Order: sequence, then C-alpha cells, then structure tokens
Amino acid sequence: MQFLEKNGLLITSIVLLFIVSAAIFFYQAKERERFVVFFSGAGMKIPVSEIVRDFTEKTGIKVDVHFEGSAILRQHIETYGGIDLFMSGDKKNMDILTEKGFVRESRFIAWHIPSILIQPETGGKIKGLNDLAKEGVRIVMSNPQQASLGRLVNDMLKRHPQGSDILNNVVVYGSDSQDDLRLFRDLHGKGKADAVIEWDVMAYVPEGKGLAVVPFEKEYEIKDQLALALLKASRNPEMSRKFYDYFKTEGISVFKKHGYNTGAR
Repeated sequence: MQFLEKNGLLITSIVLLFIVSAAIFFYQAKERERFVVFFSGAGMKIPVSEIVRDFTEKTGIKVDVHFEGSAILRQHIETYGGIDLFMSGDKKNMDILTEKGFVRESRFIAWHIPSILIQPETGGKIKGLNDLAKEGVRIVMSNPQQASLGRLVNDMLKRHPQGSDILNNVVVYGSDSQDDLRLFRDLHGKGKADAVIEWDVMAYVPEGKGLAVVPFEKEYEIKDQLALALLKASRNPEMSRKFYDYFKTEGISVFKKHGYNTGAR
C-alpha cells in the first residue's frame, strides 16, 4: 500500500477513488451474477472478514468485501452507487451518506477509540499525547485525507495546545490501519519511529500483536461510532437484508471477541 511521506510522494484521495472504482468494475459488469457488495473501512478487516466467511458458509450467499479508508469508499458510493452495504470507521462519513439520502437503514456496531501504540520497551518514554510533542519523537499516523482515523486525530490535535508540535513529529502517513502498522514495524526496526497513532483494537490484530496501548489523556479522548448501513441503491435487496440482519446480531459478537467495545451508545 502506498503512503505519504512528508518529503515524498502524495497519494491523493482522487487516485485511491479511481483504484477502488477499477477494482470493482468487473463486478458491476456481471449483472446476472448475484452476490452482495460490501464496502468496509480498512481498520475492521479482521472481524469483518470473519463475519463474511461465516455468513457465506451458513447461507451460501457470496459477499464481495472491499477494504479501504472510509472517506474513499464513501466518495465512491456518492459518485457511482451500486453498493449494497457500507461500514464506516467513523460517524462522519456515515452521516454524510445519510444526509444525502443513500442510507436505507443503519445500526451501531461498536466503538472506535484512537490511542497510541508503542513497543513495550518504549513505555517509560511515551505515556500520553504530551510526550508525542517532545523533540526527537517520531510518529506514524493515518493520512487525514484518506482515513477516518487520521481525520479524527487531526481534528482533535487542533484542540491540543501542543498539537502542531505533535504533527511536526509525524514522519510518515499511512493510508489505512494495516498500512500504519506495517510502516511502524518497518521504521521502528530501523530505529526511525517511536509510536503509531491507531485504533486501540489494532493491538489485537496480527500486525499489531505485542504492541502496548497508551490511551489519550481524558480531555482529548475520542470515542467514535462504528456503524453498518444498508444502502438504498442495493442491487440485491433481499440478499443484502439477510447479510445486514446477520451482521447486526451474530456479527457484533465477533467484534466483541476481537477486542472491540460493543457497549451501549
């Protein structure tokens, strides 16, 4: 996955939107084939993949799931339509589609909580956001133009008195959660990164295994809704409804198993 370095190449959301569009073009061309097309924010890849697999095994209904930054997926839905379900990594992208009339029905699934992930040996040096502002600290985070996590964190840092110093310490922006973790592992191994700002549950995925979670200070804590939407432009309403109903019941337990907070809103 490509990424943005401060002194390197800028991957714009327009380019990623084109890539996502090209990736599903051949699906839309096969009008006679019946399956569910599901767009999901990249940060939920592990629980979503498990839910999709279990659903197909139990019902025989195929689900083509595409993972990318929530903003990129939302832009595709607005521009091209033809998608059955959407799961956003943040509330804002879901709200935009709802306000524009794309959403038939939506359901809260879990909470997304950004945190600082570090190698355990770094624990004494980084205990919160204030430590990320220190000179010499090197940070990996998601691109605010591509991923909901990056936008949420960027907006929060505008309220933090040392937010500009923290952003100045970002050495690389990833395009999604898996990219963030991959970049952090690589750069940390070379002695070029100290922390990655990610969803807290990324410490439970294989790419984040072994990383310690450092919460944001209470006054800067972010707790955003992760929701699933059944879209009005669904090409296969009956099958899409079955997947939606399955996801909002059995699927929630899968998210809980993978460390997500699924408590009441």
